[in-house]
Amino acid sequence: MAVFVYHVEKDGNLVKSQIKAKNLQLARLKLNAQQISPVYIKEKPALVFFAGGSRVRSSDVLFFTRQLAFLTQSGVSLVQSLQMCISSTDSAGLKEALIQVVRQLEGGQSLSRCMRARPDIFDGFYVNMIVCAEETGMLDQILTDLANYMEKAELTKSRVKSAMMYPTVVLAISLCIITGIILFVVPQFSALYGGKGLPGLTQALVSLSELLRSNPLPLVGVLVGIPLFIFYYSKTEHGRHIIQNTIRTMPLFGKIQYQAGMVRFFRSFQSLLKAGVNFLEALDVSYNIAAHPSIQRGIKTSRDYVTKGKSFAKGLENSKAFPPLVYQMAKIGEESGKMEQCFKNLTKYYEEILDNLISSLIKLIEPLLLVFLGGIVGVMVLALYLPVFNMGELIN
Repeated sequence: MAVFVYHVEKDGNLVKSQIKAKNLQLARLKLNAQQISPVYIKEKPALVFFAGGSRVRSSDVLFFTRQLAFLTQSGVSLVQSLQMCISSTDSAGLKEALIQVVRQLEGGQSLSRCMRARPDIFDGFYVNMIVCAEETGMLDQILTDLANYMEKAELTKSRVKSAMMYPTVVLAISLCIITGIILFVVPQFSALYGGKGLPGLTQALVSLSELLRSNPLPLVGVLVGIPLFIFYYSKTEHGRHIIQNTIRTMPLFGKIQYQAGMVRFFRSFQSLLKAGVNFLEALDVSYNIAAHPSIQRGIKTSRDYVTKGKSFAKGLENSKAFPPLVYQMAKIGEESGKMEQCFKNLTKYYEEILDNLISSLIKLIEPLLLVFLGGIVGVMVLALYLPVFNMGELIN
C-alpha cells in the first residue's frame, strides 16, 4: 500500500494531507468518494531517508524564471513561453510540473493558482510575486526581479556552504592520510622494533594498526558509512533541522547562519514590498524564508505589533532579535514611507558583513586546522620514534 501526498484548497490556502492507496488512480477515486478535489497529488517515497534526490534544484527554477522573463519581454504569449521552457529544461521534475501548469492554464486557471498547486517547486515567495505580477500586469518585469532575487539568494547560499564545506573537506582528506599512515607506515616500524618492550604510546598506535588491519569493517564504517549517513540524513526534513540547530550552537558557524538568515529576511521582504505585496503578507512569507529561529521570533513579534496598530520598528526592537541598526532603519522607513528602500540598503549592508565574516572565518580556520592536524601527526611521529630514543638511553 503506497502513501500519496496531496494538497487541497481550503479558505484560499493549500492544506497538505496524505492518503493510502495501491496506486495513483485508486488514490484519486478515494478522494473523489470523500468529495475532495486535490490540486496536487504525488506518491510519497517509500524511504523518507533517501527522499530529496528527485527534488527540482533551485538552479533549474532560476534558469526557468530567467528564460520565462526573457520570452514574455519579447512578446511571446505565456502558454507558448512555458511550452518553450518545457522543451529546453533538463529537469524531469520541473518539466512534469510545467506540463501540469500549461494544462491548467489552458483550462482557464491563473498562473499563480497553477504554481500554488506545486509548493514543492514554487514556494510562497515565488507565488506571491506572481500574484502581484498578475494584479499589476507587469509579469515580465517582476519575473526579472524574481530571477535577480534568486541569483543573489543562490550566491549567498553558495558562500555559506563554502564556509561550511572548507573545514569538512580538509578534515576528510587529513583523516584519509592519517589512516594511510596507521595502515601502511606503522606496521613497518612495528616489524623493525619486534613488537616487544615498546613504550605505551607506541604500543597503543601499533595495537590500533593491527586492529584496523585485521578487522577493517569499523574503519569502512567510519570513512564511508558515517559520511553517507550524514549526507542522506541531511536531505530529510528532520535531519536538516537537527544539523542546522547543531551548526547554530557552534560559535563560529552559528554567527554565519544568523547573518545569512538576516540577509534572506531583508532581501525577501524588500522584494515583496517592491512588487506590491501586502505588508503583513510580506512578513509572513519572509518568516519562512528567514529559516532561523531567533529571526523568525523577531518577525513574529514585530508582526503582532503591526496587527495591534503599533510601530513595526518598535516590534523589531522589543523582540531583541536584531541589531539596533535594523529597527532604526525600520523607524526611518515608517516615518518616510520608504520602507522598501530602507530594507534594500539593509540587504546590501549585511551582505557585505556576511562576505567579510565568511572570509575572516576561513582565514581563522586555516591556522586552527594546521595546529590540530599538526598535533595529531606530531603525536604519531613521537609514538613511532620513542623506541629509538629509548635505545639511545640504553646504549648510554
